[in-house]
Amino acid sequence: MENLVRAVFSNGRWENPKEFDTWKIPGKLEFLKMRLVDKDHSDIPSDPKKLDETLPVVPVDFEKLKNPDPKSIQILWIGHATVFVQMEGVNILCDPLFSERCSPTFKVGGMELLKHFGYKRYRPVPCKIRDLPRVDVVLISHDHYDHLDTESIMEVKEKFPKAKYYVPMGLKEWFTSCGCVEANIEERQWWEEIQHPLPGQTNQNLTFACTPAQHWCTRNGMLDQNKRLWCSWAVKGPTHSFYFGGDTGYNKIAFQQIGEKYGPFSLSALPIGAYEPRWFMHPQHVSPEESVEIHKEIKSKFTLGVHWGTFKQMGCFEYYLEPPELVKKHLEKLNLPARSFRTINHGEVWTISTEEVNS
Repeated sequence: MENLVRAVFSNGRWENPKEFDTWKIPGKLEFLKMRLVDKDHSDIPSDPKKLDETLPVVPVDFEKLKNPDPKSIQILWIGHATVFVQMEGVNILCDPLFSERCSPTFKVGGMELLKHFGYKRYRPVPCKIRDLPRVDVVLISHDHYDHLDTESIMEVKEKFPKAKYYVPMGLKEWFTSCGCVEANIEERQWWEEIQHPLPGQTNQNLTFACTPAQHWCTRNGMLDQNKRLWCSWAVKGPTHSFYFGGDTGYNKIAFQQIGEKYGPFSLSALPIGAYEPRWFMHPQHVSPEESVEIHKEIKSKFTLGVHWGTFKQMGCFEYYLEPPELVKKHLEKLNLPARSFRTINHGEVWTISTEEVNS
């Protein structure tokens, strides 16, 4: 394909391409206005029993994870954007966040600072990293704290020392600073690929393609803003394919190009939450309706809605149960099957057979 949209690297920082006409980097004054002026409609219950009714966390079917159907693709929703995907004999952990809070963590003299600050879960993790049967690949979309968590990466490194880390450009140094083996880390720009050998197969690979997203990066404010790239990921195998959306605002051109180059996809994980107030969030977070449009444009057979129902973070001013309802309404409006784009409980495993994908 010609004329693929590409991120721009200028003066040591990345920028979204000019074709992303809905992009605008969030400003400090706008953020302050959002926090002081806009009404928060999230209405998250303080009663744990009420949350157990409306957003249940179910026991993980570990037997299904330990013995996945080799002809199927399956996904476990751990919460927020964290999913565990099993396809073609490879286990993929996306944007692992298992900590109680998504926030900076600094260690001074063995003491953790800032651990008790930041956005706190209102739904617990359904399992621990040590409970997962095996992690072959860790996929990272960008460096924001709700997608790249220091404690979780340290735990993966200790429990699964052979795991590979596929990350956007600029993040290798961060991973080596965490003690990850440099040879296990691969970083890419948009449209660059990684070939991951399939277990027990000769000359067969999973292709991991770093693909565009409309977003931004920072872990230390203006000091490192956009010094690392952000992305989504397309994963293509002989039988199945998977798309991980990470965090993104909406623009038609990027997702049409992803669909044309790497679609169709057996399964996708797309963000559906943290989109209100719309005037502030729209450049960086899609609405549920826009997520359904992406589902169409990338040619996804099935999609799981993620990035909702877990943290009360920046934005998230929408009613806490609204995202899946708006997905459902937009599917009906477009006359798309309800099962094609759905949400599941925290801890639930969704298995999709080859026959379903090909039907």
